[in-house]
Amino acid sequence: MDLSEKVTSLPIQTQYFPFFPNFMKYILQNSSPKLLLKLYQSCKYFYFKLRIIIAQNVWYNNYPEKKEMEMEIMINGEYYHDYPNVEKFWLCDKLHIKNVYKRTIKGPSFNYGLIGNVFLNKIYRNNLKELSICSGFTLLKELEILSKSPFLTKVILQTFVKNENDEPIPIEEIIFLFPNIKKFEIDPTYFTMESFEKLLTFKFLNKIYSLEFWNVETEFNTISMCKFLQGIFDENADFVLTFDSSQVKNQLLPRVKEIIDGWKTN
Repeated sequence: MDLSEKVTSLPIQTQYFPFFPNFMKYILQNSSPKLLLKLYQSCKYFYFKLRIIIAQNVWYNNYPEKKEMEMEIMINGEYYHDYPNVEKFWLCDKLHIKNVYKRTIKGPSFNYGLIGNVFLNKIYRNNLKELSICSGFTLLKELEILSKSPFLTKVILQTFVKNENDEPIPIEEIIFLFPNIKKFEIDPTYFTMESFEKLLTFKFLNKIYSLEFWNVETEFNTISMCKFLQGIFDENADFVLTFDSSQVKNQLLPRVKEIIDGWKTN
């Protein structure tokens, strides 16, 4: 269903309110998503003054080969398939981004991933609680835009995070974007020897109940990692650590197991 056609299908009448225009503007610009939706439902005047889509859940699929994009939005329990007619939207709950990249004999191609300003410039405000990205790559500057929500507690990044020079971003620079996380997953994972020393200095606002580092290729400080986990884990937290390099795995995994087993006996 085309959302804009549903909202604007009937002519709007001139509205008169016993308030100054600046006061009406203040109400619109300072409303919560719930209040703004109620204003839209009460009178179409408010929507014509501030055309914002209150998007509870957004599924954004990008098809680079076909040069096509599609977006599905859930609003007040209903689903709408719409992209070009959405002027601005307020992200309120979940955002799922998927770049549908071409698979090769060796596996998926990592040449696709740019989210792009066409989508990012449509974000009016960000109150996300959950973010998931499945893509060949994601630029750090795009991730910074999507991380602005103070309510974001669940982040799943099945994507190679890099800068504009194609350099991988260390895990600490990514996690620093999400101080409220309770669940974090990334694949692949790029560590440096200083990653966990830096993470130990960062103040998280919540305990983490699930942390997953997939396909690690680089070395890291195992003692610092275990100190980090001990400090930020919730009781009965889940932890996943997998390696893409057998050499790094054989070198580091026994030491990690030894330290963690030591916690259980102390």
